[in-house]
This record gives sequence, C-alpha cells and structure tokens, in this order.
Amino acid sequence: MTDERAHVLVCCSPTMEALLHKGWVDNASANGLLAALPGASRERLIAKTQRVSLSVKDILYRPGEPLTSVYFPLTCVISMMTEMKNGATIEIATVGNEGVLGIPAFLGIDVGVAIGITQVSGEARMMNVEDFKQAAKSDEHFDTILRRYTYALLMQIALSGGCNSLHSVEERYARWLLMMHGRTNVDVFAFTQEFLSTMLGVSRARVNIVTGALEKAGLIKHGRNQITVLDWKGLEASSCDCYRIIKEEFARVLV
Repeated sequence: MTDERAHVLVCCSPTMEALLHKGWVDNASANGLLAALPGASRERLIAKTQRVSLSVKDILYRPGEPLTSVYFPLTCVISMMTEMKNGATIEIATVGNEGVLGIPAFLGIDVGVAIGITQVSGEARMMNVEDFKQAAKSDEHFDTILRRYTYALLMQIALSGGCNSLHSVEERYARWLLMMHGRTNVDVFAFTQEFLSTMLGVSRARVNIVTGALEKAGLIKHGRNQITVLDWKGLEASSCDCYRIIKEEFARVLV
C-alpha cells in the first residue's frame, strides 16, 4: 500500500465508536486469552507488556509491512480488514477482549497480512513481537492457548467468508452488532452508514433499509449517527447461526 493510499485509509475510513465509559482498565483478566493462562504464566507475560490507549482510526498493521508489536485488547475492538485492488474494503474478523491481534507472528510470519484498524477506542496491552515469539517458545501454557486461539480465529475468518456470501444482510447486521456487544458490553453505538456498508460489503441504501426494518421490529432505535439496541435476545433471534458458533467456539477453546 502506498503512503498516499494509507493516508486516505486513515483519514477517510468509516469508523464506529462505542459509547463507553473511559478510564484505565488494569486487570489482565479483562482479556480472555490472558485470563486463560495459569497465574505464573500470566504474570511473566504481563511483565513484558505495556498498557496503551488506542483511538478510533489507529492503524496498527498494514499488509506487507513488518510486525513490531502485538495487542491484547482490554476494552478496545480492532477490525481485521482486507482491501481489494479497486480500494474496496471489508471486515474479515474482529479482535476484542477475547484474544490477541498479531497471530501471524506466532505462525512465523513477520509482516502484516491484513489491515488492523481500531474501530472501538479503548485500552490494550501491547507487547514487542520478539518478546511475544520468545514467550510462545519458552512457555508451554502460552503456546497451547495461542494454538487454540489461532484455530478459533481461523474459524471466525472462514465463517465470515461464508456468512458474507450466503446469509442475508439483516442476519449479518444483527451478527455484527452482537459481536460488538460481546466485546464492549454496551447498548449504544455511534457510527456512520458508510461504516456499516463497508463492514457488511453492501450499499448504504441497503443498510438504511435493514436499519429501518430492525427498528420497525422494535429491536433497535436509530438516531443521527447512533444506534441503541433495545432487545438483544430478539436481535440474536434475527442473527444467523454464525454468531452463536463463533461465540461458543471462543468460549470453548479459551479454557
């Protein structure tokens, strides 16, 4: 990606911001992957990290560029995006407080394979990629949990591909909101219609139609650049099975 193209992505990429209470979270158990480690392993790993605050539009990785750090989200949410030759982008996976951004480094890949961009601002623990790789080699518990997480992440990416092709926009819209809720535990989100059209890979007009249908059904309330979810159970009933499968797999492997 050229510097000019990257600048366009930073400045103009549609983004979403969850309406969160700000403030530091200094608790390793806020991240599911870290919480799954035995205490001694977790403490050694945390000692190699530093707490950082990420803002919306922060680009952490670009395809082909060297990986220097990995991120364990605490309250932020990061999207993994793929970009086509025509400049169109679509989300292929979401990384939140269940895991880590930077799995290619664990697999021996030293460059980014997707765009990593913060979509919900918040906190994370950042770790130097060399320390990350060394920890995976020297700590059997960490290596094991990273292998299990890698499986779950690949499963999410594979399901997202099928979901984008086979399921309705309404089902995918509901799934996306549910995944955001699971990572932020908030009911109100601020976003642009352009953002949702990019995440779902559909036109803004189609997003408007689906938003209206969900609002008419009493599941959400839509205001100017803001959506409030009124009925999470109802929204889950409107979602495809991909949400349940992804949620259950991450819960199963991070133990």
